[in-house]
Amino acid sequence: MIAKGLQIDVMLNALETRGLARRLAEPNLVALSGDTANFLAGGEYPIPVPGSFAGQISVDYKKYGVSLAFTPTVLQDSLINLKIEPEVSALDPSHNVTVGNGIVVPALTVRRASSTIELRDGQSFVLAGLLQNDLATAQEQLPWLGDVPVLGALFSSKSYQKNETDLIIIVTPRIVHPTRPGDVVRTPLDNTLPANDADFFLKNKNEVLRTEVRGGGAAVERGPIGHMLELPKGGVNAVLQSKS
Repeated sequence: MIAKGLQIDVMLNALETRGLARRLAEPNLVALSGDTANFLAGGEYPIPVPGSFAGQISVDYKKYGVSLAFTPTVLQDSLINLKIEPEVSALDPSHNVTVGNGIVVPALTVRRASSTIELRDGQSFVLAGLLQNDLATAQEQLPWLGDVPVLGALFSSKSYQKNETDLIIIVTPRIVHPTRPGDVVRTPLDNTLPANDADFFLKNKNEVLRTEVRGGGAAVERGPIGHMLELPKGGVNAVLQSKS
């Protein structure tokens, strides 16, 4: 929650709707107090590594993508000491390195941060300022005429494109208590229902909340979907006939 009671999820949804923001990852991690949990949404690329024998080359893998490591420590009065280490990396083909035997090793562009904070259960922490600037230049010209001094500028065109992104990381720690024997375990899917035709085609929704007014009627519990035929007992065959 931010200023004036505005929920941060509402603000993020509004920015995504207008195309001003995009969620890279939304992990939910569980860790014991004092232990470290890790998350990675990305991949691994191979890099050559010299082997134990002369001329021998083995392959090692390096991770890239959106990764997060955090170490929570629960203090007195449910205060949570949290050390977070986020990192966002991507392949950078413009700075590849060529080693022996023509092996190309890709480079990485990395945005990395590390911080330690103390929060209460349910409070959110926002880390911003991880900027990235991408500048691209494209030039087109007519053959020979574009190389003529002074007059060549009339037969050529240049375009510039600059992209600037700011990575924002939002962390919300919560203290998880174990369930007692006999407690009913609920999942987020228990609060939703599959969309009917009106919700899917008119409102473009794949699912709706159970308390939400549905397209074409009120929210109701949905039973079996389809056509049900009750056949008589004793193995009697049922025949469906249609009249024109």
